[in-house]
Amino acid sequence: MKFIAQRLKYFDSSDFREVFDQKTKLPHPIDLSVGEPEESTTDYIKEAGIHAIRENKTKYTPANGIPELRAAIAKKLREENSLATASEENVTVVPGLTTGQLLIYMAILDPGDEILVMDPYYPPYNYLASSIGARVTLIPVLPDFQPNLLLIEAAITSRTKAIVINSPNNPTGAVYSEVTLHKIAQIAEKHNLLVISDEIYEHFVYEGKHFSIGSIYPNTLTLNGFSKEFAMTGWRIGYIAGPQEIINAINELQQYMVFASSSIAQYAALAALTKRPDTNGRYAKKRDLVKESLKKMGYDIHGMHGAFYSFFKAPGDLTDTDFVEKLAEHNLILVPGRAFSQLRGFVRLSYGAPQDLLTEGLRVLSEVTAELRKKD
Repeated sequence: MKFIAQRLKYFDSSDFREVFDQKTKLPHPIDLSVGEPEESTTDYIKEAGIHAIRENKTKYTPANGIPELRAAIAKKLREENSLATASEENVTVVPGLTTGQLLIYMAILDPGDEILVMDPYYPPYNYLASSIGARVTLIPVLPDFQPNLLLIEAAITSRTKAIVINSPNNPTGAVYSEVTLHKIAQIAEKHNLLVISDEIYEHFVYEGKHFSIGSIYPNTLTLNGFSKEFAMTGWRIGYIAGPQEIINAINELQQYMVFASSSIAQYAALAALTKRPDTNGRYAKKRDLVKESLKKMGYDIHGMHGAFYSFFKAPGDLTDTDFVEKLAEHNLILVPGRAFSQLRGFVRLSYGAPQDLLTEGLRVLSEVTAELRKKD
């Protein structure tokens, strides 16, 4: 159609649409597809949002967010992530990290510029870059879902601007070690590259500790937010911290593209930072259950050190879509791996779901897997 821009050809949400279609067709689906925690937003955060409404804090805010929230975020980044240079001025609040990712790309990338993205990936990383004319080089991370440093350096060209990393990782659950991140920082410094580090799952780490690459490499854009740790997915509030020049450029774009994030969500986020939920232990138990269950079913498991996902290969020679369709016939919903990767044959399972749903889903997965393996 002549009215549709060419950039739309870079987007493909058909795999996610298929998942949602499956959900609508099933009366009571066992949904292990959704990438969000099971909890509802806690009361003290909700009350802060309600209070903001009652106090008429419903006007436009500065494009980069209310000063008190930016100051609280900067304090958190200094104390928890060791980002020594974090300040109110080099933090910007964004209406969700996907929007933040687009703002970053528009601030740093010209058509023909290149970025490196680990494969598997969170889909907006490459789709958004491609849509504005940048080139995405995918770096495979099989078999252990850890960055291959040799492949990263070999992929760098004179047009490469940034390395995108996501640890803990969606969809694999991989966590990158401090040693690995130091080496990525060394590569970035050697080639004068930016690092874009998505750390939204930082509080879901079950082995080792989360490490922020921005604590050792100043040319890092650190992305984080409130969706996962504080169960605020629907509030759409995140933030970016990094070099002042880039943050200023992002703020300029925000002024014209989104104007500002929700004032109500910002005051709720400010309240969120006054307390820290302690959910890691519960998610670690769910991770252990899923990991051991999948191993008993005969799946080869890698990653799963953080976040709340498992990314594993379908049994036999089944494609990811065929396997997902087979599971849907038994009321279980997973996401085909091709939504996150150039790989074929993998699926993503989310254990953000409530325990009873997760237990039932694993039971169905075990039965379907056993049935399929008999046919091999």
